[in-house]
Amino acid sequence: MSKCTDCGATQAEGALFCSECGGFLLAEAGENTAVLPFSEFANQPPPPPLTEESLTPVNKPKEILLVVPSSRRRFKLVAQNELRIGRASSDLVPEVDLTDDDGAEKGVSRLHAKIQIAEEGIMLIDLNSTNGTLLNNYRLSPNEPYPLHSGDEIRFGDLLVHLFLNTNISN
Repeated sequence: MSKCTDCGATQAEGALFCSECGGFLLAEAGENTAVLPFSEFANQPPPPPLTEESLTPVNKPKEILLVVPSSRRRFKLVAQNELRIGRASSDLVPEVDLTDDDGAEKGVSRLHAKIQIAEEGIMLIDLNSTNGTLLNNYRLSPNEPYPLHSGDEIRFGDLLVHLFLNTNISN
């Protein structure tokens, strides 16, 4: 049982408003608010980038699945070296063309980012895009490779994309 801070009437546990005076009962509940799991995640800096010069080319192709939830489109790609991500123009058609996913309206640059395959893993590199690239809610520094993992969430501007990896394909 709890007491109303306005009139002192006893109230049932979990009630939002006092049955006597109508006062809001949760005004004092801010003191008891639980910390959400993973809330400390938002205050951590992004993982450190690697240098593009330190990446070793790899000969084995990697299978990548990109899923765009807003349009329900899927890009199933096999990459050997790199995949460019952006919007098609008269002189450039990236391997992952987000034009049909409202890319222009959601701030995707024509040449926004690239996924690079290396011996050290699969990397995401923002190509100095106008609206930036976020990896798991961390803004990436331009032109620096960041490691990707299956299940990562990527935002190209405001366009959300989920990435899944299958590294067990044969040549």
